[in-house]
Amino acid sequence: MEAYIAEVKSRGHVFIHTQMIESTLMEMARFMTDPKDSRFSIMLCGIVGNGKSTAHKAFNRVITLLHSYKLLVAKDPLTLNAKMLQLTAAEPAKWEEVLNWYGWLGIEDMGSEPCESKIYGRTVSCVADLLEYRYDKCKSTIVTTNLTSSEIREKYGIRASDRVNDSMKVIIFGDIDFRKLNNPDRKDNNNK
Repeated sequence: MEAYIAEVKSRGHVFIHTQMIESTLMEMARFMTDPKDSRFSIMLCGIVGNGKSTAHKAFNRVITLLHSYKLLVAKDPLTLNAKMLQLTAAEPAKWEEVLNWYGWLGIEDMGSEPCESKIYGRTVSCVADLLEYRYDKCKSTIVTTNLTSSEIREKYGIRASDRVNDSMKVIIFGDIDFRKLNNPDRKDNNNK
């Protein structure tokens, strides 16, 4: 919770305590400490502005802190925006590093990227390929997305969707838009 509050404040916002944030953070903490759960990744789902990215960044803060105290042997977390994965995939050495990142790999805004792209004449689906590769290697991944489970299945296919269901603890955030609460005078461009 303290890492979450620090992340909210670092963005110049006021922390608003809700039961939803408390319960989702507790769900993340329980998942990380449950030795009986065989899943090794997390997916944070919900509407825009409800704290998924903030929780992801807070999670990274905690992992980095645990690593600095040598309580974790993995590297510090690496986070990439889903759209940036396509640029990374165009550079083989960087793509290889992302695929094999030893430690938590974060994908922000899964679903915001085009489903497929051409890289040196070959068609790739960077997010689906990355999720499948890390699933096969049992490498930890944390994802934020606004997509529903049916939208994930439609965009990435049943194979990637099945791997998400098998390897990821899916945590659904509530329908509170903290950006609107912190900026009540903000115009909502989504309603135009």
